Amino acid sequence: MSLERKVDFAKVRGALKLLQKFVYMNVGSVGPLPEETFEAMKQEQEEEFLNGRVGTDALQRKRTIKAKVRLAVADLIHATAEEIVLTQNTTEGINLVISGINWHPDDEVITTNVEHGAVLLPLFLIAKRYGVHFRMAAAETNLVQSLREQMTEKTKLIVLSHVSYSTGAILPLSEVISLAHRRGIPVLVDGAQSVGAIPVDVRKLGADYYSLPGQKWLLGPEGTGALFIRNDHMEELWQTFIGYSSVEQFFPGGEYVCHAGAQRFEVSSINLPKLAGQKASLEWLSDQVGWQWIFQYSNRLAESAREELAKIKGVTVITPLKSAGLISFRVPGVEPSRVVETLAKQGIIIRAIKELSVCRASIAFYNTEEELERLIKAIAILS
Repeated sequence: MSLERKVDFAKVRGALKLLQKFVYMNVGSVGPLPEETFEAMKQEQEEEFLNGRVGTDALQRKRTIKAKVRLAVADLIHATAEEIVLTQNTTEGINLVISGINWHPDDEVITTNVEHGAVLLPLFLIAKRYGVHFRMAAAETNLVQSLREQMTEKTKLIVLSHVSYSTGAILPLSEVISLAHRRGIPVLVDGAQSVGAIPVDVRKLGADYYSLPGQKWLLGPEGTGALFIRNDHMEELWQTFIGYSSVEQFFPGGEYVCHAGAQRFEVSSINLPKLAGQKASLEWLSDQVGWQWIFQYSNRLAESAREELAKIKGVTVITPLKSAGLISFRVPGVEPSRVVETLAKQGIIIRAIKELSVCRASIAFYNTEEELERLIKAIAILS
């Protein structure tokens, strides 16, 4: 397999120091930090240490960094900055939406049978707290038909992933959203394994809410993420948390004026060094690497990984053809945890998904064909 490289690949890999030690194929859990990100975090931490965290300069710096991160995320997913909430992770964004809906007993919500706990646990909570019923649609066969069969006049929300965390399958999101909107039902999307791995256009998708992480495919620090809320949903969603950052002004008598945009869902102070790191990661990915190249290269390498793993005798690949960068597979007679441990001793980092008893390799734009060959040889020996 030969893949044309249109970027300075050595320079890109050189900025990811982790790659000097490991064949790193676990960006689906957490991505490697670019050197520029580390330096940006260190610089901001030093600025706070030497010059303090309050005062006109510090406040202006905070506003500038937050605004640039919002804009960078918005540009990536084809939204506006006013529709972006800065969060700490995908789970927080999902909770903000689910907890912000005005639920009543016997309301219904539909999800799928391939969802992460980040989706399921907030639904379990509203079931206990408000008497909401949740239904499961089967994602493995005809998801749209399954959802259609589960919908009723009481369905108030659909929640699902864009890319399955367990198999890497890309779910038919446009069709799901189109069906839901014909019934007047909004859709909340878990974008944990999509943003940064495949192109995402919330406008073309027609998304109502879309939550995403900063620490996975966007290579940002832990504790970063964002939530897209479509403009026409701002007034419909209750704030679960509210604080000084949420409002333009408030009055002793109990009245307050929220920010016009999604910033109303941000609460208070934020860790600026990590946000500076997220800004640096987004800028590095966009300017130094390039999103189009990232999507094309990683997609082709992931396709090759799926094909080569499937050729190994006894290995079962459960990732379908229409998939993102996650490749899930089983090695006959070997527990996934043992596969992960054995590969780690060889410097190859993947993970196990215990819910499906599979191994999962995350194939990213910084991986090489040589690294893929090392993975294939290691799995072939185990099988």
